[in-house]
Parts: sequence; C-alpha cells; structure tokens
Amino acid sequence: MLNGINSVQKDDDRKIWRREWRYQKLDKENNFCIPFDYMTTDWPDIKMFDVEEKDFRFKAEGYEISLMLDVGMNHVIYIRTLGISIIWDAFQNRLHLNNQETYLHHQNGIIQLKITRKGTECRVQGGERELNIYDSGQYDLHVQIDTKCGNAGAFESENNGMLVWMEVCGIHTADEYKEEIISEETRRELVCKDKLFFKNDHYSIYYNHLEDEMYGKPDAYVVSPEHVISLQRVTEEFQWCHNPMGDMTRVLNRGSEWKRESSREEFRISTGIPAVDAAFQIAMDVLDKAKSPQYAFEGEQGMWSAGAFQGTGMGFGVWCRDTMQMLLRGIGFIEPGITRRTVEYILKSGKDNAVDGLAAVVISVWEYYLVSHDRELLLKNADTIKAKIQQCEKVFNEEKGLVYAAFCSSNDAYEDTEAGGYALSTEIYFMYAFECAFNILKCLGEPAEHYKFLAAQMLEMIRNKYWNPTAGIFTSGPDGSVAFKDEVWETAGEEGVIWNIWGIASEEQKNLIMDNLEHKIITPYGIPLMPGHLEKTHLARSVWTVYTTGYAVAAAELGKEELLVTLIAQQIRNAVFNKTFYEVYNADDGRAWRWPAQTWNAIAYISLLLSGVFGLKKDIEGIWFEGFIPTVLSEIRIFNLRYVNMRLDVSSEGEGKIVKMTLDGVEVKKIFWNLQGHHKVKLICRKED
Repeated sequence: MLNGINSVQKDDDRKIWRREWRYQKLDKENNFCIPFDYMTTDWPDIKMFDVEEKDFRFKAEGYEISLMLDVGMNHVIYIRTLGISIIWDAFQNRLHLNNQETYLHHQNGIIQLKITRKGTECRVQGGERELNIYDSGQYDLHVQIDTKCGNAGAFESENNGMLVWMEVCGIHTADEYKEEIISEETRRELVCKDKLFFKNDHYSIYYNHLEDEMYGKPDAYVVSPEHVISLQRVTEEFQWCHNPMGDMTRVLNRGSEWKRESSREEFRISTGIPAVDAAFQIAMDVLDKAKSPQYAFEGEQGMWSAGAFQGTGMGFGVWCRDTMQMLLRGIGFIEPGITRRTVEYILKSGKDNAVDGLAAVVISVWEYYLVSHDRELLLKNADTIKAKIQQCEKVFNEEKGLVYAAFCSSNDAYEDTEAGGYALSTEIYFMYAFECAFNILKCLGEPAEHYKFLAAQMLEMIRNKYWNPTAGIFTSGPDGSVAFKDEVWETAGEEGVIWNIWGIASEEQKNLIMDNLEHKIITPYGIPLMPGHLEKTHLARSVWTVYTTGYAVAAAELGKEELLVTLIAQQIRNAVFNKTFYEVYNADDGRAWRWPAQTWNAIAYISLLLSGVFGLKKDIEGIWFEGFIPTVLSEIRIFNLRYVNMRLDVSSEGEGKIVKMTLDGVEVKKIFWNLQGHHKVKLICRKED
C-alpha cells in the first residue's frame, strides 16, 4: 500500500485498456492527451498517436488515472482532468478538491494519486481520506498538470519536477449489458431453462451462461453455439511491458458480442450443450483467422499462422514449433490443404524460435503424412527432408544417448538450468523426430534403421534416467541434475511421457503422475507450466492450453472421468468469457493475457474432445477410436472428419470406454487409409463396473 492506495483494487477487473507515460520532465504547463489510436509499423511493433476526441475509437464508460509525481521544488501543483480540478499545496501538504481537502505528504519528494471517473461521480485517492464529488458528468479527455515553482525565499528554479509515471485506463462501469446487446427478457429465458454442466468453488458453467468470481458481473451468455455475449475481460495494452519477456496484451473483439457463421460442410464437433459447442466454434473462429490473408505475412497466405498477434496486418506468422504442436493435436484432420502448404513452407522457412525447432520440422512432415498419405510431398521435398533429419542427428550426444537441450520445449526465453542441459520435453520431441525420420526414409526407400536405433536409445534413456520413483514423476532433468534431486515437474515434458502416442510411461507410472497432477499441480484454472519456478512469467506458473492434450488422453485412458471433464471445462471458461483463445492464463486466478487468437491453444481445445474424449489414434495403416465418453457428453458427435480421401461422421452410443467401432454398420478395428467417400462411424461405449 502506497499513500493509502491499495495495490489491488476491484476496479482492476474493470479495466479495458491502458496507456502510460514515464519520466517526463514537467514545465509550468503540461498537457497529456487521453484519446489515441494506433498503427502497425515494423513487425513486431505498433505505434500509438494522439487523436482528437471526436476520432477516439476507444471511448469508455469511465476512466481511471493513476500517477506518480516527483514534485521537485514546486510549492503548488494543479491537476485538471476528467472534469475536476485538484490542487496540491507543498507547504501545507494538503490536497484540495473544491471545498474538500485531505492531508497528502510527499515521500522523498514523490506523491501518488488515483482519480476515477464513473458517470457523474469522480473520486480522488492518495491522501488520508478519499475525496468525492458528483457533477453533471461532462468532461474533456485530457490531463493538464501545471506547476508553480519557487523556494520559500526569493529563489527561482527550473526544477519543476517530473511525471515519473502515469497510467490512464478506460473502465467498465455497468454490471449488466445494454438492452440492445441482450435484453433482460432473453437473459432470464437463458438462465431459467439452464442446466449445470460444471461447477467448482470459483466458476460455474451452465448450458447457456457462465458465472465467475474473478471476472465478476456481468455473466457470459451463450445464446447459441455461434452467438456469445461476454464483456471484454482483459486489459488491452498498446505499449510493451517493462520486462524482458516481450509482454503485451491485445484484443481483437472489443465489443460484448461474438458471432460466427459456421458451415455444415466444415469439420464440426457437437455435444448439444451450447457452452461446450460455443467453445468449439470459438476455436474454429481462431482457425479462421489463422488461415486468413488478413493476418498473414507476405508469402505465407493460405497457411496456418501461429496467431493473430497485433491484429489485422500483423499476425504471428508461420512458426516451426507451433506447426508441429498443431499437427500433433489434430489440425491435419480439419484443413489438409492449409496444413500441406504450412508443412512444405517450414521445410525451408518459418520462425524457428525453440531448441526443438529441428525436431519440429521432421515431426510435422510425418504427422501430416499420417493424415494425408501425400507421397508427392515426400518425393518433392526428399532432399530437404533428409537434410533436416541429418541436422537433428548432429545434436545427438552418443555418449549420453540424448540431445543437448538447455531449454524445455515450452520455454524459448531462458535456459532451464535445473535440467542440467537435457530438458525432458525436448528429449521426447527429438526421440519422436528420429522415429519419424525412420518412417519417412522407409517410405522413400532410403536406409532407415539407424534412426530407429537412435529413437529406441533415447526412449530407454528417458525411461531410465528421468523417472524419479520417490517423486512419482519424470523430472524435468535426468538423474544427477538439480531437477531430479528437487523433484521438478515440467508440464510439457510430463505431458509427453503420459501421452500414449509415445509409449514412455507404464500404466503404474501414469497413475502416479496423474495422482500428482490432481493433488499437487493442477489449479482450478489449468495445468501451470514449470510450477516450481519462483518467477511468474508467461512461461512459468502460467497455463497454456496447448500442453493439456496428453493429460486429457491419459485421463480418458485411465477412466478418470471427473478430471477429463475438468480439463475440458477449464478451457470452455477461457474461450467463452474471452470470445477467443488467449496465449496465457494465470494459474492462480485464471485471468487471460498476452496474445489473442492463439492457434495452437484453439486446436488444443478441439483435441481435448478429439483425442481425449474420442481417443482418436492413427498409424500408417489407418485410424481408430479408443477414448472415454463422459456421461455429461453422451450426445457428442463429429461431422466431416477429413482423413486422406474420406469424410467421416462419428456418433456414439452409451457412455464410458469405447469398446466397439462400426463403419457403415459393420464392426471394424481400424478404418484403413485407402477408403474413399463419406461414411458413418458408430462407437459403442460401456462403463466398467
């Protein structure tokens, strides 16, 4: 607490945008314009500029101004803003607002104030007591700071002080939506007929509306799966945060209403539960943006962008690691053409920001081949693919049976020093890259056994060196590392060992890991990355949806129905309240921040249903389903799942583990890749006693 201003205010949840000024020397008269706009410049930057009030696109219901002044040698400071005039008298240490005053003593020459305007009310905090006035509610949007400088004697000085910091925020003031957005009658109808889907101590998800203690009022409403009403829940920023992490939070949909026009011909998962289906439609909306030329770099049109980033005109671009993660989580079943162009592109270009970037390209090629059997891509790019495989081998340490990996897969900013140079998640991805290399070279008729051997050697080392029986987890570093000694959990790596596509953990180990997850790691809002780290960044102690898939698959495999539904519900909350999938969510309060329309997080939500609930599996021969249908999702269906030259509609009967599959009425174990046309798949489920 500074000068009576609590560092955490309820109004923080109401802020919809912020702009700031720092370290500006004060003259006798100083005017700061609140209205602004912005433009994209050179990637990754944007530029703010002042505009006239009539051209201000970001007008808000109310405003909050927080400022810190170095008063210098001033004996009077005048502040005029938001329709009020404040006077601070340095001799008397008094703050005056009309006929009100309070004691405000500087601290080493620094004073702090917070001014909040909501309609006809304006309040000033910072002194011993709060000052309030009520007026007509008419005001201009500027901050005028004037100074009167001079010492107690006859001295004059140019030390007019400094604006150390000022933040201006637009804020919400209403607890309900305007009638033209959603009427009170419609809200009552939605709530009246509502059923509960999921509830914990912090939020509730009903079929047609969501309540949340952190986001507060108004609630989010699901009018239909393609129509959501939810207030803007994040604070938008237009300036880089003052840290080394490249943080900024942006917003695409600044209104309260979100709509999407879906097509009956596109891939779709439907449950009959509007909130669950709305999250799916929001994920598809993110994918719409990811392939849109509006967000694409020159030369990257018609590919999967990693996200919308700064908005139209400046998307994230195509990234190697993101492409791999999208493919692992099923994006190839949705848009094969977009996926092919993206994979072919990263063979020669794309952003390679992570230590597993080499592995990502090789994995992406094989994952795409498994859903397409596109032999032409392999033949056309054979030399480039073989060069990428050889580059992977160059980082392999024969003596250790591992690759040197100072960074875990989810962290591209700083080394995971506790892992001792051999971070678990990155080892897993390189292990799989060598397995993919074996399969690719085999398809090309090239010598391949060497890479099968490397993959097997790495699998053995991961199983033997990373499993910590005392902790009941695979630690983020091998035996002998600080991570092993301190029993460090790393979420991307732990997901890899329990995900059955790689066959690392035994069933006993999976049960121990999932027990640790449920009792020590997961929060009401998700699974935090690197939860043991002291720092709190977008990389540590935060939730990324993308690294949730493997846990959902394991929950389904082990029959952990409640956990499976919880993992899905956490992302429904994120999607519906924010009308998009953000890059980052706080693990402690669930607040979304950083970049909107993050593609891999959107496909990750879809994968919770596709890979977790349905248990979709694939190999070189075909696909099959071995998931777990929870009771609350017993009506779940898939439409237009695209696989090679076929489209599949998938329904289920019963609930629990999938025990039988029929294709057009005939029982099958696998749907082979050379089938063509549109077909019906039915899954028979049964709960074990």
